[in-house]
Amino acid sequence: MQLIKSFNRFFCGLATLVAFLASTVPAHAVIVEDVSVRSRSTGYEIQFRFFLPLRYESHSPGKEGDVLVVQLRTVSSLGFDDTELLQELRKREILSWDRSIPVPIKELTYEGDTPDRPTLTLRFNEAVKFDVRSSADFRSLIVNLKADKKAAPEPPAAAAPTEAPLHETDLTGVPQKIAELMETARLAMVDEDYRRAVQLYTKILRLPDSPAHADAQEFLALARERNRQLAHAKAEYEKYLSLYPKGPGADRVRQRLLGLVTAAAKPKERLKTAEPAAEGASPWDSRVYGSLSMFYNHDVTEPDNGEAVVNRSDLATHLDFNTRLKSDRYDLRFQFVGSDDYDFRDGEEGNETRVSILSLEGKDLRHGLYGRVGRQTQSSGGVLGRFDGAYFSYDLTRKVKWNTVLGFPAPSSSSAPVDTERKFYGVNFDFSPFSDRWNFNTFFIDQYVDTLTDRRAVGLEVRYFDPRLAFFSLVDYDISYNDLNLFLMNGNYTFPTKTRLSLVLDYRKSPLLATSNAMQGQGVEEFSDLLKIFSEDEIRDLARDRTARSTSGTFGITQDLNANYQLSFEVTASELSGTPASGGVEANPGTGVEFFYSTQLIGTNLFTEGDVTILGLRYFDTMNHNSYSAIINTRFSINRDFRVNPRVQFEYRENKDGGGDRFNVRPLLRLDYRLKRWLRLETEGGMEWTRETALGEDERSRGYFFALGFRADF
Repeated sequence: MQLIKSFNRFFCGLATLVAFLASTVPAHAVIVEDVSVRSRSTGYEIQFRFFLPLRYESHSPGKEGDVLVVQLRTVSSLGFDDTELLQELRKREILSWDRSIPVPIKELTYEGDTPDRPTLTLRFNEAVKFDVRSSADFRSLIVNLKADKKAAPEPPAAAAPTEAPLHETDLTGVPQKIAELMETARLAMVDEDYRRAVQLYTKILRLPDSPAHADAQEFLALARERNRQLAHAKAEYEKYLSLYPKGPGADRVRQRLLGLVTAAAKPKERLKTAEPAAEGASPWDSRVYGSLSMFYNHDVTEPDNGEAVVNRSDLATHLDFNTRLKSDRYDLRFQFVGSDDYDFRDGEEGNETRVSILSLEGKDLRHGLYGRVGRQTQSSGGVLGRFDGAYFSYDLTRKVKWNTVLGFPAPSSSSAPVDTERKFYGVNFDFSPFSDRWNFNTFFIDQYVDTLTDRRAVGLEVRYFDPRLAFFSLVDYDISYNDLNLFLMNGNYTFPTKTRLSLVLDYRKSPLLATSNAMQGQGVEEFSDLLKIFSEDEIRDLARDRTARSTSGTFGITQDLNANYQLSFEVTASELSGTPASGGVEANPGTGVEFFYSTQLIGTNLFTEGDVTILGLRYFDTMNHNSYSAIINTRFSINRDFRVNPRVQFEYRENKDGGGDRFNVRPLLRLDYRLKRWLRLETEGGMEWTRETALGEDERSRGYFFALGFRADF
């Protein structure tokens, strides 16, 4: 009991801090939590961080263009409330990024018109080359741009050196071992792990001579330069010129060597002149960026035999605010994403203010320290969702990272900002014992509800990634209940023919097994009230009874037909078990095996430059009905600032018991006009017709909806 009391005191202190950050508003999810942009040697890297795992499915066009459409796939809810997720996945978001970096992005958009297959659309100011990949844990999408970089003019005495072509190294005829080391070293450079890159390039140069050695020598010098080992970099550049005195590589190296010499001379000149401006220069780089949007939404349904119903009439305001301080050693950031909805309908509550993200985070780049405090999410290390609390990590060695997390779960948007009735702590380790392509995470998580163990689990995550094969597996075992809580395996393989195969196997408890599941159907708001009615053993039995078992498998295939067309097909089989009657709660039958089929054709540049057209067909064979749907979605530009997006969806559902059917048609049109570089006006409107028959009765209705507003970037 003393341990539990100490545990409670510690978490109450943490609750005070988190409550200060999270204020008094309920949680709210955004699907894309963050967009980070980094400058690279031959372009830029754009990384999207997701609220929940989303698997990269495909992208179009294949390699180059001024627009890129990325198809994603929901991996699983991982414990989140399905109704809330469906609402969030359906939303459309214009994403913000740090505009101080001159990346040629015009617009980044998340669209969830089809919630299980959302899309990211990237629009560029010019045609660029790109490649796309998912992170190992499916929490991020990474887009590498091979774009011409507009460098600032340099003084004549310090000509800007040409960057080494890290993404264009020719490895033809290179032994496989050296080719793999070169690729691993390239990824280390991309990740700014220059110390690791130095080790790898040094190792390559000690191997028997090969066509890759010239590039390895150049990149070794570049890695040392970026690692601020300037004397070593100078020596390596000079060694390159002695070995390879001619060719484009030698020209690049001479420019870089000249830049090093000039840079070394500049501090001496400043000491002589003692310029005050240089003396008072701040070592910190500060940035503020984000976006503000405001939209009025209106939705009405008019039955043939009844009064019109206003489903929605509200003003939605959304703010995304980021501020960042960065020096050579530290990287500090504050992030806020929130919204306010004012409902104009009679009888409604009026304002609803929400916070998606409210956190402080910091990195010590020299010592490998990282911390984040506030409202945040994790889907690794045993933490499978949103929480209010703190996360810390430390690089014990180059191959081992220690992580710890503690806080209060916030599983749904209806939960209080800091629900201190449930609390958890956990520790986990990331390690890569074999190679940088393999990564493992082993974890322990301990969660309490009131004074009882809510969840106590151990687990393992396994990740593998190379340019053709990506694999992720997760096992979560509850040692309190001695039961398997979650098993997930997700992999895909890309053939040289641009054929991509994907396979997902998913077994989980639904919801995830926890003692607090016993509250379902008991009519209590606090877990402490349940303790007054049942014993601990009875509560644990109720928790088991309220927890179903979900099993599913998905197989998909995607094929690039040519530069402008891509075809995909996917089939899923799933089953949700029933739950028994107990504690006054009725039994819930299982679904049996259900099947879901979908196919999709994506075309780009069909009618105008940069247009995108999606044709989709779906068929669902579920326990209660068969469902057929088709969607046509196209986006094209009238001119540089005016874009049009017409879409129409047809759906037919037939009940298996012969009790009726339902037919629905929903066309809509979205217009987007960029008034200024930082200001965009948008409007969307559409109609909906529905015919439904049930028990011999025929009901018809029609409806209309529209939205009008603006988005401003700063």
